[in-house]
Amino acid sequence: MRILITGGAGFIGSHLAEALVKGEHDITVLDDLSNGTIKNLESIQGEYAFIQGDVAKNGTITKDYETIYHLACWPRSRSFSDPFRDVEVNVNGMVNVLEAARKSDAKVIFSSNSGIYDTSTLPITEDSPDNPKTPYDLNKLTAERYLELYYRTYGIDYTIFRFATVYGPRQRTSEEWKPVVIEFIDKLSQGLTPTIYWNGEQTRDFIYVDDIVSNLVSARKYMTRKGPIILATGKETSINELYAIVSRKLNVAIPPRRAPMVLGDIPRMQYEDNGYSLTSIEEGIKQILEWRKQND
Repeated sequence: MRILITGGAGFIGSHLAEALVKGEHDITVLDDLSNGTIKNLESIQGEYAFIQGDVAKNGTITKDYETIYHLACWPRSRSFSDPFRDVEVNVNGMVNVLEAARKSDAKVIFSSNSGIYDTSTLPITEDSPDNPKTPYDLNKLTAERYLELYYRTYGIDYTIFRFATVYGPRQRTSEEWKPVVIEFIDKLSQGLTPTIYWNGEQTRDFIYVDDIVSNLVSARKYMTRKGPIILATGKETSINELYAIVSRKLNVAIPPRRAPMVLGDIPRMQYEDNGYSLTSIEEGIKQILEWRKQND
């Protein structure tokens, strides 16, 4: 099967590419390398085609594919500082993907965002109302609406996943992207002091990348129902609890720095346990640390 992965050199995309190559599919990765890196794909070197390009630019996708995994996005953490670019990548990028899918009759599997939901009533379910809190959330929701429109108009098949907070090996931090699990691991392992924003009692549902990828792979054939599917563990972990777990796994005792709330932050994220995850936060962090020992 001919498969395109936008954002395929990124954290989740590279794990997905590895899984699909093992299935002997014809894989093409599209990435502008603004956050991803070719190094993420070194384990499948020579087994995929690569296009360095911007998914937001018309004409970037020129070949026919049977499935398009659309993972490329502009980071949530920068959506307030550059909302114009957020629209370009997260909305225009989806339109480009859909136009390519329309021409080749491809199925689109989209990585949306669970932060779209209204968090005032918990637990969050797939029937919970939407209440975007950042330009990123709003533009991801707009991209979902484009999927629905192209399905009604052209019959384009699709699956929407709204991810909880994903973490795992090969995830990294940058000025634009600061995933909290890896931020804590990076700094504490170097003897540096991480920052906890707000009071640290805000919660997240941390889902391990392998659990995400297994569901993405299944979606190609089996998960075709309309409406977003939440990929989550059903377990809440506060940022303070996460800090304690990482500190214990690294056997360090460094008090965190405290800072004010970040604009658009969410106090609690609690989802129904929908059976899509098998990995606990403790086991996931253990896997990251073991991977780092083998690869550093």
